[in-house]
Amino acid sequence: MGRSFYWCRSCRQPLYVTSSLEIPAGWDREIDHQQPGDCANGHLMPLTGTATVPEDLPNAPRVLLVLGS
Repeated sequence: MGRSFYWCRSCRQPLYVTSSLEIPAGWDREIDHQQPGDCANGHLMPLTGTATVPEDLPNAPRVLLVLGS
């Protein structure tokens, strides 16, 4: 499986992703900016929740720019 990198659609800054396995629902995830700063998506961050992939978190389509596979 390839590796994905996540960037903010609004400010184009890199995001970090943390996760821990939450059985059986999937992975408990958090996504936020690597560096603080002004961003139009700031009110949506951090993205948190349980999902199989980060792209399934609430508001992910509005925030995440995914590079890689």
